[in-house]
Amino acid sequence: MIYIHKTGSVNRKEGEELDVKAAWKVVSPKMIRRTDRFIQLALLGAYKAVGDNVLDKGTALYMASGQGNLAVFKRLRDQRYIHKQPPKPVDFINSLSNTAGFYVAQYFGIYGKNLNVSRQGLVAETTLLLAQNDLELGKEQQILVGGVDELQEPVAFTKRTLGICDERLLGEGSNWMLLSAQQEGALASIDVVKKQMHAADVKECLHTLDKSCKVAFGLRCSKEMIDELLDGAERERFVYEASCGFYETATLYALNSFINEGEGELLFIENYKENFRLIKVNTLPRF
Repeated sequence: MIYIHKTGSVNRKEGEELDVKAAWKVVSPKMIRRTDRFIQLALLGAYKAVGDNVLDKGTALYMASGQGNLAVFKRLRDQRYIHKQPPKPVDFINSLSNTAGFYVAQYFGIYGKNLNVSRQGLVAETTLLLAQNDLELGKEQQILVGGVDELQEPVAFTKRTLGICDERLLGEGSNWMLLSAQQEGALASIDVVKKQMHAADVKECLHTLDKSCKVAFGLRCSKEMIDELLDGAERERFVYEASCGFYETATLYALNSFINEGEGELLFIENYKENFRLIKVNTLPRF
C-alpha cells in the first residue's frame, strides 16, 4: 500500500484564460529563466502541491504527459523549415523529454531519479503504477508524481491527433501528488490495480464492489461504454468532468479533486483501445 501526502492542481478548460507567468509571480518571487509555457505549467502545478515545504533531497520525480512539449517542437520546426535558421539554443534544450522535470527538481532541490513518461492513452495510470512498484519494492522512499499537458492550437487539429471526434472541449493541466510508502500524515491511500483489464473484468469488479465506494470514469470512457460497464448497477458517481476539458493526464486532476472534496473510497476507471486500468483511492482521517 502506498499513500498520497500532498496534492496540487492547475486546470483550465478550452475558452478559459490562464496566464501562467502571472500565476507563477503570485506564488513565488523566484523567476525561472530560459523556460517556456509548458515548463512553467509544470512548475506551477508542482508548487501547488509542494509549496514552500522542503523535500528530502533523495525524492524522485516521475512526470507524465500525453503529448509532451509540442509547442517547442513547433518552434523548432518553424525555425528550421520556415525561417531557414538553426534552432535557438534554449528551444533545443527545452525540447529534451525530461527538461520540464529537470526544472521542477532543480526548483525544489531534489536529486533523485527523474523519469519522463509520454504516450497516448493511460499515461497517468502507467506512471502511477511505476511509482507504486518502486515504492513497494523499496527502490524509492518518496516520489513526486505529476502529469502535464498543454492545450495546443489549432484545436481542431489537436482533437484529431488525440482521437477526440465529438463536441467535447479540450483542456490543459498540471496535476501533482507526493507519494510514499509511509501512512503517517497521509491524505489518502492509493492502489493502482496491476492487472490490465478488459470490459468483462471491469463489469465483474463493479458488481462485487462495496456499495459505499464511489465510482469515477476517465475522459476516454464514452457514455455508451459507461452504461455498458455499469449494466444496471446503481453506483454513486464522483463527477468531476464539468470542470475539466479533455487532456491525457486529467486522471490526476480527478484523483486530486476527490481527495480534496470527497470522503471515503473511490474506484477510478479509464480505458484506451479496449484496455482498462483501475485505481482505488481511500481518503484517510485528517486531524
